[in-house]
Amino acid sequence: MPFTEANDGIRLHYTTYGLATSLPLILLHGFTGSSAVFSRNVQSLSKNHYVIVLDLRGHGDSGKPRAGYHVSRLAMDLKNLIDHLKLPEGQISAIGTSLGAAILWCYAELFTTAAFRKLIFVDQAPLQNYMSDWGPEHGNRGCNSSEALAAIQHTLETDPRTAHLGTISACLGYRSYPQLGDPEEGSKIWQDDEAFFLQVAINGDGRWYGKLMADHTALDWRDSIVQSFGPGSRSKTQVLVVASTRSGCFPAAGPLKVVELINSGNGEDLAEGVAVEWGGHWCYWEQPDKFNKLVLDFLG
Repeated sequence: MPFTEANDGIRLHYTTYGLATSLPLILLHGFTGSSAVFSRNVQSLSKNHYVIVLDLRGHGDSGKPRAGYHVSRLAMDLKNLIDHLKLPEGQISAIGTSLGAAILWCYAELFTTAAFRKLIFVDQAPLQNYMSDWGPEHGNRGCNSSEALAAIQHTLETDPRTAHLGTISACLGYRSYPQLGDPEEGSKIWQDDEAFFLQVAINGDGRWYGKLMADHTALDWRDSIVQSFGPGSRSKTQVLVVASTRSGCFPAAGPLKVVELINSGNGEDLAEGVAVEWGGHWCYWEQPDKFNKLVLDFLG
């Protein structure tokens, strides 16, 4: 298994698919996930791209230090990986799902968007907590206040299985907003998905996860997105925002606000958005063929 070492000495695990001579495409998973969550996507996406899938620190097979539970640290890890692989500036595409989107926003703030040709942000609002100008029509449905965060942190430390089952229920569209014909409780798909995501999540430390979520929920990326991608930024990076009408994490208007932030007054319309109904927060897992087509059409 290939590893690289971050600048603080922590080992980062990654896997690659496709030809190294193809345009690079980085996949970034979300909170409590791992590179394994893209197992249904890499074969299709790597036909014409050099796909690189990273295990975020604290997740998967990457190092699990006691510290480093900050989005900015994860963005630096991404920079270390890009430098390690010597990926060509301006030719990289990346998909950030959930927390992965925030990592890309942080990367852009720290290092500009110059590295990236195209970016895809999947079902992540630029702010999770409710504020005077940001309420339930945009923010996170569950973790949106200091009280909610404290409860989640406590459960992650004392009863991680219950915490992860809650995440699974919110992130799979057929559980958060079931429709006729969806997998039912007790079905093989229901059981298999639960077992898979539990196995992935339980590999991390609950205290570390809780600290990371505290940092993640506290960050307001709205002004940063405008500065990095919007009017006057000189960014040429094209952006696709994917939201879900069946996400148990965000109302679709939250993630789609990113499109407005980037395009407002820009005149170039570098960002486009789509709200899908064929999956939830983890739509790439639930309907991989539809998600892969959406990605490949955008990447061209």
